[in-house]
Amino acid sequence: MPDPAAIEALRAAVDTVVPRTEMMPGALDARADEHIATLLEQNLPGSLDMLAALLNAYAMEVRAGASFAELSIEERGKVFRAMSTDESQDIRDVVDALLVFTFGGTYSEWSGYDRATGDLKAPPSWAAAGFHGPSHGHPNYRGDA
Repeated sequence: MPDPAAIEALRAAVDTVVPRTEMMPGALDARADEHIATLLEQNLPGSLDMLAALLNAYAMEVRAGASFAELSIEERGKVFRAMSTDESQDIRDVVDALLVFTFGGTYSEWSGYDRATGDLKAPPSWAAAGFHGPSHGHPNYRGDA
């Protein structure tokens, strides 16, 4: 089981990538943090704690003594920028993975899937973005019209 502080760091990270706005639900509304935590822990147990340790280490460079979750959204952005320009490809890959998994958890069908019933509904992010769901073809494009 991940440390609660690691879960808070992940929640802060996904909220930084896709924050809620007046027009759009955020990553936390879509439970993208749960999606990412599940993926990480299923595939590499303990990786969420390692991710939090890394985020917290970079946070200390932005504001001494602060954890990543304690930083403002602007300060968290500084952490992401520092990590994305690090000389280590592994560190840059961590930021890339956070971005990809957060966008995936927020905008994919994952957040509209009810695991208890197996029902799939369009996630709220689709309507907010003006996406009407998958298309099974466009007759005008195919020449069928």
